[in-house]
Amino acid sequence: MPEILPTDLLARLQVSDFSAFELLFNTYWEGLYTYAAKILGSQDDAQDIIQDLFTDIWDRRAQLEIHTHIRYYLFSAVRKQILRKFRNDGLKEKHLEKFILHSELRSELTLSTLINKDIINQLQQDLQHLPEKERQVFVSYHFDELSIREIADKNGTAEQTVRNQLGNAYRKARPLLNKLLMLV
Repeated sequence: MPEILPTDLLARLQVSDFSAFELLFNTYWEGLYTYAAKILGSQDDAQDIIQDLFTDIWDRRAQLEIHTHIRYYLFSAVRKQILRKFRNDGLKEKHLEKFILHSELRSELTLSTLINKDIINQLQQDLQHLPEKERQVFVSYHFDELSIREIADKNGTAEQTVRNQLGNAYRKARPLLNKLLMLV
C-alpha cells in the first residue's frame, strides 16, 4: 500500500478539502476492503463497512483528531466496526474464530465480541482476581475498546507500561479465557 500521503492531510480534511479525502480514500480503500471481506466472509458487508467508515470520516472531518499513523487509525476503525457488526448480528464462535485467525492488527481474543451476558458477567467476576492495574487495562482494552495510547493517556502512564500490564493480564487470565471459549 503506498504511503505517499502529504503530512498536512488531516488539516486539509478538517477544512473540507475533498481532494484530500479522495487521496485518503484512493490510498486505503482496497486494503481496508480486503481486510474486512476476509474477516466477514462477505463482500457486501465489507463494502458497507468501508463505505460507512469513509462516510463517517467525511461527516466528522472538522472534529477529527488522529494521533497515530493514518493507516493504523483506519484499520483500527474497521476492526471496531467489524466487532460491532458481530455483536449486533449475534454471531458466535465460528465468526470469532475467523476474526482471530485473520486479524492483522491484534491476534489477542477480543472479548467485546462475546455476546452472552452471563459469560461476560462470569468473566468480570473472574477478572477480580487480577491485580487492580492489570484488570483496569484489560477491561479498558477489551470492554471499552480503548487503544493502548488512549489507556496510557487515561492512566497517565507510558504506552509500554500498558502493554506490559496487558501482557501480564493475558498470562494470568488465559485459563479464564479457555474456560469461556468452552462455554461459547
